[in-house]
Amino acid sequence: MRRKVVIILDDVVVALDLAQTLQDIDAAADVCTFRSPEAALAAMECGDPAALAVVQVALNAPVTADPSVPCYGLGAQCILLSDTAADLQDVGPNVVVLPRPFSSAMVARAVSMLAVAH
Repeated sequence: MRRKVVIILDDVVVALDLAQTLQDIDAAADVCTFRSPEAALAAMECGDPAALAVVQVALNAPVTADPSVPCYGLGAQCILLSDTAADLQDVGPNVVVLPRPFSSAMVARAVSMLAVAH
């Protein structure tokens, strides 16, 4: 079974670049991009849950220690993309905060951190 990766990001260009980076890291992954959590949840309603969710943190959105809150319950593991990463501390296990802007190397490091934690 292919590992499902869900990206929720409203910037289409960045989402496609991120999808390509994740595909380069794991060529067998099934990477899907969505512009909103609602679209992702609707598309995944009858399917398997994602192994990894990459989610843009909305400005002024509360982030709690419960990883299912910022990741919308989409994945067992989550990478949070944040413009204000300094404000996101102790977000929980199986969650890595990736500050924006980010590079391909930073994405690879975040994925490897989750692989070690899992």
